[in-house]
Amino acid sequence: MGQQIEISSVVTLDSIALFETDRSITGQDGIGYDAAPEDSTTPPADLAVRLFDAVPGLERVYVASNQVTAKRATDWDEDSLATAKSVISGLFVHYVAN
Repeated sequence: MGQQIEISSVVTLDSIALFETDRSITGQDGIGYDAAPEDSTTPPADLAVRLFDAVPGLERVYVASNQVTAKRATDWDEDSLATAKSVISGLFVHYVAN
């Protein structure tokens, strides 16, 4: 149930990745996280928890409307970028049909 989110990404300043999605994750106000939030009952909080768990060296996640900005302690490599895209893409997928 749920559909995967389509994503385009760009790495800027080597340690910052910008992800643009085809649907909104927050309203017009953005929200940032310096660590995985304890209360992950909202889509942006849930996304932050998933990203902090999946991407090593993540320092900050900022979600505003249909954009996600993620900062790492080190430069983004292809594997970390692919992992982050996969996490964001699956945010609204609740189960996968076999």
